[in-house]
Amino acid sequence: MKYILAIITSVFMFTNIAQADTTQRNVVQSVVTHHYVTETIEHRISNRVCEEIDIPIYSTKDKTGNIIIGSILGGILGKQIGKDDGSTAIGAILGGTIANADAEKNKSIVGYKRTTVCEDTPTYEIEKRQVYSHSTIRFTDKNSATYILKFQQRN
Repeated sequence: MKYILAIITSVFMFTNIAQADTTQRNVVQSVVTHHYVTETIEHRISNRVCEEIDIPIYSTKDKTGNIIIGSILGGILGKQIGKDDGSTAIGAILGGTIANADAEKNKSIVGYKRTTVCEDTPTYEIEKRQVYSHSTIRFTDKNSATYILKFQQRN
């Protein structure tokens, strides 16, 4: 009984091998090709540069007295030149403006304040890489007929 079962199993296996062998003889050549595309990616790189700087501190002398004196002198001169109130007003305004500008020129530095100042200067790095697109299988049978099968990987 063992021998009969072994013979039947062997015959069944040889039949399947022979059948598979004849199926493979129909395909003469097959080639698998993987296709890729070039992908360009731009990466932003932050370059923050910080430095300590000294900011001057100017004297805060009261310049109101200078402006008042300049306005009075300008009004007196305007009255002498123009002989009317409009000239007096213009003279007073010009005298005060000149006195203020003169006081701004004569500022003096009394100290410094240390401050951190930062500046962002980003740079960009470009990365190019190959990314899978699709694959093709090209079959040629014994009659020289060519078949191409295209497929993609699912994400």
